[in-house]
Amino acid sequence: MNKLLLAALAALLAAPIARAQTAPPPSKWGSVELGGGGYKPNIDHEFHGSATPWRDAFGGGPAPMYRLHVAKSIWDGFGSLELGFKTGFFSKSGHALTTTPPYTRTGDRTTFNIIPTSITVTWRGDLVYEQAHVPLVPYVRAAFERYNWWVTKQGNWGRRGATNGWSASAGLVLVLDWLDPDAAREMGRDYSVSHTGLYFDVTKSKVDDFGSKKSWDLSEKGLFWSTGLLVVF
Repeated sequence: MNKLLLAALAALLAAPIARAQTAPPPSKWGSVELGGGGYKPNIDHEFHGSATPWRDAFGGGPAPMYRLHVAKSIWDGFGSLELGFKTGFFSKSGHALTTTPPYTRTGDRTTFNIIPTSITVTWRGDLVYEQAHVPLVPYVRAAFERYNWWVTKQGNWGRRGATNGWSASAGLVLVLDWLDPDAAREMGRDYSVSHTGLYFDVTKSKVDDFGSKKSWDLSEKGLFWSTGLLVVF
């Protein structure tokens, strides 16, 4: 009889533990990303080798583009599906060019500025970490892009406008929870943080008003590599 009672008690204790181990993770609110990478617009591509105004004015190297991305979870099943908004800032200074060929440098300083804005849809495979406990989580993203830009010359406002387009990204998140599980649990309890991680991604963009001949091509020259911090709530 004692053995039967002990067995029944063990079964009662084991049931909630088993349910806790197999229960799905709590629903997520969304995520926040902060990061960036080196950006260089593809303006010179429009001249088909006949001129290189961007390189002549601003040099051949990229400059930092900083990005902030806030996304709301709209589905949390096989991974997380999020709808988000992304913004940021880019600025690069150089020397203004003459307005007629051969477009040589002048002594005037000029600055090209961009505030990139994006409406994004992201799928992130959180179950890779939550179920398989592998701290490398893949994700993909598609975005509608609108780059709001303006040019200053000697500190005065010059030409300004906005260029639309699209982008597609693929990346990996290195989940940091496994480095200190206790701290991760405390952040979840105190601040509703599900996961933190470092993200690395590559983006192909086409920001040229969908092929318009009247717009500057602000697509990244090649691929845009970026990295930063991800927090999932």
